[in-house]
Amino acid sequence: MRGKAKVFTGALFFFIVSCAVITVNIYFPEKDVKEAYKTLEEELMGTDDTEPAGKPESSIRFEFVSSAYAQESGVAEKITEIIKKMPDVVDAYKEMGARIADTDRLRDSGAVGEGKNGLLVVREGKLSPSDQKIVAMENENRKTVMSGMAKAIIRINRLPDNEQNLKQVMPQAVEQFASVRRDSAKKGWWIQDTNGNWSKK
Repeated sequence: MRGKAKVFTGALFFFIVSCAVITVNIYFPEKDVKEAYKTLEEELMGTDDTEPAGKPESSIRFEFVSSAYAQESGVAEKITEIIKKMPDVVDAYKEMGARIADTDRLRDSGAVGEGKNGLLVVREGKLSPSDQKIVAMENENRKTVMSGMAKAIIRINRLPDNEQNLKQVMPQAVEQFASVRRDSAKKGWWIQDTNGNWSKK
């Protein structure tokens, strides 16, 4: 009888443990991620007028604190290097830089605006097939960039690059990318705030 009880107890314990979901909180330094997005744009898109493309900026640094990286400096450079080793993200930045004139034209006209999800949103009228293609390609590149940042943050936290961790970090990566888009928008462009309200900058 005792043997059966032990087997039952063991099976129950195994069942409970196997059903448990362990959630690891991933530290996400919002302010510093915004700076990282800006730096990567300057380096990979060639949007910086003062520094040649590809030259790292030593003045940008993360004040990133986690159990793994407390008291450690140079985290910004580590994140930048991680992202630069992601060919798909590097290509996405370069493609966005190559079409910046077309993207600006659409934003200048008011046909598209900067959405709260970090993507271009069609606002007025119907776009031509060629302009629809521009928006689609731009948004695909932006999704790649945001996903790349999420992966970099996970790796800096020394955690596995799995679906659960990506799901936790992705909303913050999107939020900060969208914030950068709003901050860098030119006067007259449509921008959407976090509540979904549209306004002209």
